[in-house]
Amino acid sequence: MESENPTLPESGSNFPEPHGFNPKAASRFTGMSESWLSKARMGITPTKGPRFKKVGRRVIYTLDSLNEFLNS
Repeated sequence: MESENPTLPESGSNFPEPHGFNPKAASRFTGMSESWLSKARMGITPTKGPRFKKVGRRVIYTLDSLNEFLNS
């Protein structure tokens, strides 16, 4: 079934709504691969990736940071 907004991932473990997007959900939202996002976090891509936060060992992208990245 098609969702109303095809750019947003479906709810579930890949989209922890209260905290933000995990790398898999961020990948689906931005259209960038998880591998590229990982490399961007390490600073080894020609362009900067979206801002992210670390919560323990987890990487979290906020909706604002992903939209800022997509609009830049």
